[in-house]
Amino acid sequence: MDDSPECEPALEFAFRQAELRGGPVRAIHAWQPPVQLYAPQVNYDPDDITAAANQVVAARIARFREAYPRVEVIEDVRRAHPVDALVAASAKAALVVVGSHGRGVIRSALLGSVSHAVLHHARCVVAVVR
Repeated sequence: MDDSPECEPALEFAFRQAELRGGPVRAIHAWQPPVQLYAPQVNYDPDDITAAANQVVAARIARFREAYPRVEVIEDVRRAHPVDALVAASAKAALVVVGSHGRGVIRSALLGSVSHAVLHHARCVVAVVR
């Protein structure tokens, strides 16, 4: 998950499926250091970035926790590329749910597509939700 409103339909789908199947939701938020971090004059603290990411995850899923109180939620913030984090998690998952921004074929090819890569490399069923 990211911090955009576009991830909400995927979260809704994931929580609904977890409720129906009696399983947990692992809300994964993967982050990578910004490119400017490799400049020597830029100071950053990975712990600060992780703490901020944890707040983003907690805020984004708060309403889903309330709407689906029987669903166990595991908040999982990782320093990794989103594709790597999701593919790794797929090894122990029954279902991976990813969102799609619907940018279209040409923009996805230029920007890269997390959902496309996860579809090709996941080790379980993948649901792509727009």
